[in-house]
Amino acid sequence: MMSSDSAVSGRTAIGKVLAVLESLVEESRLSDIARATQLSNSTTHRILTELVGLGWAHHDEERRRYYPGGQLYGLVGVLNDTRHVVRLAMPWLANLNADTGLTVHLGMLKGDKVMYAAKLDGTSSYRMLSHVGGMVELHSTAIGKAILATWSNERVQEFINRNGLVAITPNTHTSAEPLLADLKRCSSRGWALDNGENEKLLRCVGAPIYSATGEAIGGVSVSALQLELTVERAKNVACAVRATAKRTSDALAAPKNKG
Repeated sequence: MMSSDSAVSGRTAIGKVLAVLESLVEESRLSDIARATQLSNSTTHRILTELVGLGWAHHDEERRRYYPGGQLYGLVGVLNDTRHVVRLAMPWLANLNADTGLTVHLGMLKGDKVMYAAKLDGTSSYRMLSHVGGMVELHSTAIGKAILATWSNERVQEFINRNGLVAITPNTHTSAEPLLADLKRCSSRGWALDNGENEKLLRCVGAPIYSATGEAIGGVSVSALQLELTVERAKNVACAVRATAKRTSDALAAPKNKG
């Protein structure tokens, strides 16, 4: 009978190591990892032992289980790094800016706030106060609400309990019930609307960006004075905003951007 290692003899040493690393996402027992990778138990154990020694895997000796190590988590963190996301998204952000003439933002979730990581000014003579590196609230911005709309009601309530709902303008949601109702609408249509909730007289449309694991890590938005970005126009440009966010999410999930 052909051994497991013989069945994958065409795979390089690096290929075998990568197969073991990939299996750690779903498997934790030695025998299950060996089965998933089609390697023998001895080969799998040898690779895991070296990965543990290098910090790419963690061995729980008491439970006899293997898990992703700090080095692997660190690599995932790099892939979700702000600069990496901006680099991937910039061509689509530029297209969105050119096609709409509106101010475009890319924001990243940082704790319980959104940090603006990129900004492309619109063609209007009005210049928004926002700037790259600026931190804004989740509950008052289109990007923030687009992120919150991907969370469960329980998680949103925990967020409210931690931070409260500060009134940035007279239009800001300051209690849970109207915010949750707004987030429900955002979730059903796939985009969020900020009607002067973060800056008076401005209107913004935002959509979430997802990491390779499906977690909302940021978002894309377009903004302008309410006179320029009417509610009707906001509905029309929402499709382009969603498409830009989706292209960025797809790029983050693409195999060439993993590890």
